[in-house]
Amino acid sequence: MDFNEQVLISVILNEMSDGVLVIGTDGRIRLHNRAAEQILALPNDALNEHTVADLADQTRENDTFFADVLDAVSQRKTYSKTVPYFRENEMLYLRITAEPLSRGGEELGMIVQITDITEATMLFIANKRLAGQVIDLMNSFVEVMVTAIEEKSAYNANHTKSMVRYATNYLQWLAEQGRLTEFTAENTAPFLMSIWLHDIGKLLVPQEIMDKPTRLGTAEKDVRHRIETAKLMLRIESLKHPERAAGITAQRAKLDEAEALIFSANDMGVLDDSMLEQLRTSASLPCPAADGSVRTLLTDSELESITVRRGTLTAGERRIIESHVTYTGKLLSKVEFRGDYKPVSQWAAGHHELLDGSGYPDRLSGDQIPPETRLITIIDIYDALTAEDRPYKPPMEPQKAFAILRDMAEKGKLDAGILESFIRSGAWKNVPQNQTERKILS
Repeated sequence: MDFNEQVLISVILNEMSDGVLVIGTDGRIRLHNRAAEQILALPNDALNEHTVADLADQTRENDTFFADVLDAVSQRKTYSKTVPYFRENEMLYLRITAEPLSRGGEELGMIVQITDITEATMLFIANKRLAGQVIDLMNSFVEVMVTAIEEKSAYNANHTKSMVRYATNYLQWLAEQGRLTEFTAENTAPFLMSIWLHDIGKLLVPQEIMDKPTRLGTAEKDVRHRIETAKLMLRIESLKHPERAAGITAQRAKLDEAEALIFSANDMGVLDDSMLEQLRTSASLPCPAADGSVRTLLTDSELESITVRRGTLTAGERRIIESHVTYTGKLLSKVEFRGDYKPVSQWAAGHHELLDGSGYPDRLSGDQIPPETRLITIIDIYDALTAEDRPYKPPMEPQKAFAILRDMAEKGKLDAGILESFIRSGAWKNVPQNQTERKILS
């Protein structure tokens, strides 16, 4: 029987249960199969000849997934990773396996295989749940998650441990005052567990965003290289054409000024209007490249990053960071908390909600936010302000942090009663870490 090779390949691809994307070096999807459409819940016209970046724009909640696909394409080497993917009202676990495609030594792109391992993953979770008593399982789960967070980002692990210490000290103070049940149940273990787990969603946030110490972040090396190359090319140009030396010298001087401005702004706390305008002007300076082309000093994305007025994150990066609470809720929803532990997921996932409804992700307000979550929010903000190990800002003195928290309470964002009680307790004062952890784990 005579088979047409192209038809045979098409038949094989469309009979596969795994999704397949063939992506060119420009990030454009050249070929896909039916399984890819089904797994990603995207129609043919959304995939065919579109870029991976286009898909990310269409499905904002899957930024992490498409960022990993882009990583695979940009690295152009064998790549394998399991990432979450949200499809309608469910979260899938997808395994991305990428291999480079080439012909005759010419790079053609990447072939990306997408395997839905949700069932296997969920079966693993179910079997784990059956492997002992519920409390023992929960404690083991917490230890694993905190270890994973610590491996990914040391300062986030310290953040969680500090919050647990503050909460433990505060609960003990409340118990001594006979006021414990004003804020939580007599069994405090579920509340402490919710603090241990409140940032579990950060496991799914890209590390270069979560730990971004400067505005440019990982793009800093690209900008430095572009400027260095431009200066070198201008120097060569002046040697070739001495009659243009004066103009070239002036051009280099502008690059020097722009470089000093950019890297001064890169780690500055707050940028004023004047500096922002200077940065926008400098961004369009021409930079000759080694291949003879001329590029602007900054790309659009680099300009967006360097002109962040306060902090280091762009609006898009901040949305990704904020998505960690959604990830926390979705991850913990897969765990069957029972009895006293039933509210753990709600308490943990709500720690960025504010009483006036201006928080996220669900814009809860007033009585919709339980006392336990209100307390976690206060402790979370306090530690974020006073932590000594954040790469992007210096620590704040406790009294200044309390002034900020009180201002938020006056504006109706935080529970003023819980805040004043926490301040009076002195639970925020330094306590030897090992001493408090022994109390927590006992």
